[in-house]
Amino acid sequence: MRAGRALNLVELAAMLREGGVYALAIAALLVPLLAPAQAGATTYFRSAETAQTGSGATSIAVNRPAGVVAGDVMIASIDAEGSGSFTVPSGWSSTGLFSGTAFFGFSGVYFHVAGSSEPASYSWGLGTTRKATGKILSYVGVDPAPIEVTSTTAGASSGTSDAAASITTTVNNTKVLLDFAANDSLGSFTITPPGSTTKRASVFTSGSGSVLGTQAQDLTQATAGATGTKTFTTSASIPWGAITIALKPGTGALSFDAAPATPALPNVTLNGQTQTTNATMSNFAVDDTTSGSGWNVTVAGNASAGNSAVFKQYCPNATCGSDTGPGYISGGATLPAGSLTLNTASASWSTTGGSGSAPVFQCNSTACPLDASSAAKIVSTASGAGRGPWKTSGFSATSLALSTPTTLLVLRESEVYRVDLLWTLNSGP
Repeated sequence: MRAGRALNLVELAAMLREGGVYALAIAALLVPLLAPAQAGATTYFRSAETAQTGSGATSIAVNRPAGVVAGDVMIASIDAEGSGSFTVPSGWSSTGLFSGTAFFGFSGVYFHVAGSSEPASYSWGLGTTRKATGKILSYVGVDPAPIEVTSTTAGASSGTSDAAASITTTVNNTKVLLDFAANDSLGSFTITPPGSTTKRASVFTSGSGSVLGTQAQDLTQATAGATGTKTFTTSASIPWGAITIALKPGTGALSFDAAPATPALPNVTLNGQTQTTNATMSNFAVDDTTSGSGWNVTVAGNASAGNSAVFKQYCPNATCGSDTGPGYISGGATLPAGSLTLNTASASWSTTGGSGSAPVFQCNSTACPLDASSAAKIVSTASGAGRGPWKTSGFSATSLALSTPTTLLVLRESEVYRVDLLWTLNSGP
């Protein structure tokens, strides 16, 4: 099953300049497509950001979590001393969550579904100058109506064991978020989270006097039902509050988070010999929130109508000398298939909240051709592996290699050699 595609237009400009320098350039047009919905979807944590006001401020800004893309669901929790309410940034909702006084002060928990364009940070007005903390957690694969069920608990200075409420989930593979906050008027304290949960964010106010601290944990409730009570432990008997939130899974999708794209190449100085020009492959990322049948990424030259699977002479203007355009020149000069290759030996995959073993690169010992009629498999995962958000890093400076022959022809002014690459994200190993 084809799950998504990214189209790359790769250009090799061959304009003769003084000193025999040919300028090489690559331009990319990326068109990621979402996969069809699949059963057995799961929600994954992507990343988090925190902030605190130190000795106090009238507002608190929390950065957008790293890697957020359209459709991600962000959960923000703002905790402050005092009893005044907050001014909520545009686009954030508290429907079904919590906003009100707690034993330690005032707390607000909000959600926002990311759009195609998001600001670098989000700011909450605190009304008066006071100490406050903020957290934003980003999740992948959550339903656009994200809140399945919530419950809150709170307590005064009556011990160090503080129980977050049990909730009953109604959907399998629900991500359960436990958000805890406390305030010690005497100074610093520590928070020990419940067992069988994963810490996602923690922040304490700085400065003298009282300390406000907050921590977020999550877990996956594989089977619908009661989560059971989850107990936080503080190092002192202090006022506290907690909210338990179930995030409803979406229908599941397989998509490029950041689609593959080839970068610009440096210039080549003609010397009468075959030459190799190198560049660093750009990083890309895949989100898999499906039932986990595995996935792979392939690339091939695109030989469909109006495209070229190999580097071919191309006029980008209405005319290029006696050639007409824009388009490929009929009978124009070409480079051999497989001139552009990718070596993945130094690259690796990482995840913040994914599951299963990491995807495996296929172009390590032998470089894979990118501009060929047959698709080359760049990376693959086994069934149940590579689920959630995964991204690449570590491509070497020689990961991309373009071989130009001695027979490379000088083109008319403004003409280029162009190839159309088709990157495809497929379900299955």
